[in-house]
Amino acid sequence: MSWAPPRRDRVALCEYIDGRVRRPHCFAGNDCACFVLGAVHAQFGISPILPVSWSTERGALRAIAKLGGIEAACDRLFRPIAPGEAQFGDIAGVEDPVRGFHVMLVEGATLCSPGETDLMRVPRAEMICAWS
Repeated sequence: MSWAPPRRDRVALCEYIDGRVRRPHCFAGNDCACFVLGAVHAQFGISPILPVSWSTERGALRAIAKLGGIEAACDRLFRPIAPGEAQFGDIAGVEDPVRGFHVMLVEGATLCSPGETDLMRVPRAEMICAWS
């Protein structure tokens, strides 16, 4: 008998996203990493716990460095997939000229993560890597 991953709860994921629509980015709990980990928890009832914490931008930068970078941390915690294989609820890596590399949640044709005043959405074409 082989292990099968738990099924995604897409309704719970939609409720999670809807509950975050008007919440601005905040390094004390609503940044890109916290957002995607919350989405993983909403879908599966569990999510990885990072061995670092932060509540400020400076603290987040230190945490990212301790993890070896966001991309490396995602590679350890999740299964890397080709961006074209990413489905609703998977994690996308995006390179932004201002914010640098960060993670977003795949919604379908768009990716989302906390923005300045509410959820920021960008075209799926901006995804450079992905994890499931």
